[in-house]
Order: sequence, then C-alpha cells, then structure tokens
Amino acid sequence: MQRPGWKFNQNQKSHTQDGPNLVRLMKPVGKGLRKVLAIDVGCGDGIIAKEILDYNKATQVVAIDIQSEAIKAATHNLKEEIFLEKAKVVKTTAQKFFKKKENLERFDCFVINPPFFAQGSGEANKNKKDQIARHEVQLKMKMWVKGAARLLKFGGDLYCVFPTERLSELLVELSKNKIEPKELCWYKSDKRMRRFFLRAKRGAKPGLQIAFK
Repeated sequence: MQRPGWKFNQNQKSHTQDGPNLVRLMKPVGKGLRKVLAIDVGCGDGIIAKEILDYNKATQVVAIDIQSEAIKAATHNLKEEIFLEKAKVVKTTAQKFFKKKENLERFDCFVINPPFFAQGSGEANKNKKDQIARHEVQLKMKMWVKGAARLLKFGGDLYCVFPTERLSELLVELSKNKIEPKELCWYKSDKRMRRFFLRAKRGAKPGLQIAFK
C-alpha cells in the first residue's frame, strides 16, 4: 500500500497486509452520534490508526509507541486527524499507559499488531529497534492482554494479529483476564496460515466463530 506523502518508520519502505487485514475485522461505527474510542498499541508509523479512521471503525484513536522515530512518523502521517482532534499520538511505554488510572475502562476498542516472537525464539534482529518491534523485549503477550482487560470498557473489543503457533497460549491468557474470543480468522492470502486475526470481547459469554477469508 502506497499513500502520497507517507512517512515510513525507520528503514521501512512498504506495509504488510497485517494492519489493513486487522482493520477489516473491526466493526464499523455505524450511523448516529455514538463515539467510539480506540487505542492503537505500538502504532509504528500510524498506518493502523489511519485506516481505523478512514474506514470509520472508530471516531477517535489514541496511538502509542515507545520509539521516537515511530512517534515522529505517526505524528506526520496523522497530522490532519490530530488537527481535527480525531487522533492523539503519545510517546510512552505500554506498561505506563496501562497503569494510569485515567485510562481504566476508557476504551471501546484495543487494537494491537504486537511483537510475534517470545524472547529467545525466532531469528534475532541486528537492529535493536527491529528487535523491539518483532520480539517480546519490551512488551510480552501476557502484559498486553492484561492491559486490554484494564483499558477496555465492559463489552469492549480487543483486535489482534498473532502467530498461529501461539494461538493456544493467547487463548489461555484471554480466559484468565475474562476476555472472550468471538471471531477467529485466517486470510487465504496466507497460504501457510502462519498468523491469525482475532476479535475478543471483554465480559462476553462463550461463542466463537471461525472463518477463512
């Protein structure tokens, strides 16, 4: 995907389909005056936040990241949305943001394209910033699931993409934190089904739909 004037993060030159596919899974806001506040955790250059707003999947987005280069890129790419007060970009660690009392049960949607690899697994990246983005150096899966449980309103939705080999691990943590999986899908473009896309709801009753799109 190429957008005119888009500023990529670090040495990145293009986007994968993970972000757009994740946004496709999200429910649209619909008509009326309902406000839907989303958080994009580990926003990178802001592509997910941008798509959330462009496709009316939320009325406002808070985008957070720990890396300065990512914040600069996201601020550039979301400058119109920031001016219109539809987006806010914040440099912070996820852990600090999760712990703030003012963020407790504040959000309708929690969106994350997280580091895939558990620490000590997968091929290590020479670039420290890439290592943080792809491996659980700063943000482990258990941490962001607990964070979602704190930040989401009752009935709020968690959206994530994650490696298929870690599906059972994620489901256990969601159950511990009373977040119920509702939609689980794989996209046909990923022929080896290496990663899945999930919507889960805080406080919901059991009931899971599985799809191949």
